[in-house]
Amino acid sequence: MTESSGTGVEALLREDTIPLAASTFVTVFTGVGLGREQARNRIDKELARRFGKPRGSDDHHAFQAVVHQLVLVWEQARIASRTPPGVLLLLPDGARLLAASDPADELRALFAR
Repeated sequence: MTESSGTGVEALLREDTIPLAASTFVTVFTGVGLGREQARNRIDKELARRFGKPRGSDDHHAFQAVVHQLVLVWEQARIASRTPPGVLLLLPDGARLLAASDPADELRALFAR
C-alpha cells in the first residue's frame, strides 16, 4: 500500500483514483469472506487514518465525495456491491483482487475486460 504524499483533504484529492481504490479495498476487505458484508464506515476510518480527519464542512463533504467515488469504482469493477442496508458485499472478483500481488494492476485489468 502506498502512503499519501501529505495529509488532509488536499492530499486525498491529489491521489490517483485506481491505486487509492485498490489499496483502500485491500485494507477494508482483508479478512472478509466471499459474500460477506463489511460496514461502509470502514472506508472512512481507513482514509482518516491515512490522510487525517476532515476539518470543517467543505473538507467533510469533499472527503465523503471521495468515499462515494471509491465505492462506485468498486461497483464498476464488480469487486464489491452496496446492499440495501448500506453495507458493502465482497464479490468473487474482489476476492481475487485481495489475492493479487499488485491490487492496482488487478483493478485496472478488471476494467479492461
